[in-house]
Amino acid sequence: MKSVLRGVGAATIALAFALPVSGQTLLRLAPPEGQVSRYVYSMEMTMENPMMPTSGPALSVRADQTLTILGATDEGIRARVAIDSAATTSAIPGAVLPDLSGTSLTVEMDPRGRLMNVASDEPVGSPAGEVAQEFLEGANFFWLPEAGVAAGDSWTDAVPVPISLGGPAQTTEVEFTYTVTSLGDGQATITFAGPVEATLDMGGMPAGISGELNGSMVVDLAAGRYVRQESMMTLEMAIGGMAMPMETTTTLELVTDPG
Repeated sequence: MKSVLRGVGAATIALAFALPVSGQTLLRLAPPEGQVSRYVYSMEMTMENPMMPTSGPALSVRADQTLTILGATDEGIRARVAIDSAATTSAIPGAVLPDLSGTSLTVEMDPRGRLMNVASDEPVGSPAGEVAQEFLEGANFFWLPEAGVAAGDSWTDAVPVPISLGGPAQTTEVEFTYTVTSLGDGQATITFAGPVEATLDMGGMPAGISGELNGSMVVDLAAGRYVRQESMMTLEMAIGGMAMPMETTTTLELVTDPG
């Protein structure tokens, strides 16, 4: 059941931005070494399954996390993500998630925010470490544009998105359209949306997945960090003649100043 978290989690990375050139701003990761940011993350998944009806969310997660920048160069950024506390609830039969409290991971990414490597700092085989790693790997669609942008600009990127519902994750490529909705007053807001299409193997029975994943990010340009990230994945799974609507929402929000 650990793989349920793939694709619904949220990564946290501080940002710094180059000065505008010809009316455009080049958005790149360039946080100072030692920068600390604290965030609260929440996720809620609902599922309409006629074979296993549930009341309320099928799965919910809340986690307080601290991100510390270990180093940054023109080639990439290295950071540690510590999950200070976490709480999960599940109405899915047999779904027992490990306590993520106290786990940490080391993350490496390129200057656009694309993950190069995620490694758990927990002992090999630690269930909590494995789930926390998937938690971050599944949230890698908050990408920055390749070129400089101005308010109103849009671009597309093909992003690998892992999807799994209780079995081995399968990765589908989603072509997101990103748009800078505002760039001023010290903040940048970027929205994105893309269609999700995949076929999963559910114990030997194929399941078709279709829907959309969309979201937004708000960045404090002066402090060089995310203020807020949010996403919503609305899917319908067709399996054995049944249609099962699912919706997953996530929010990541800055709650304190760096300390």
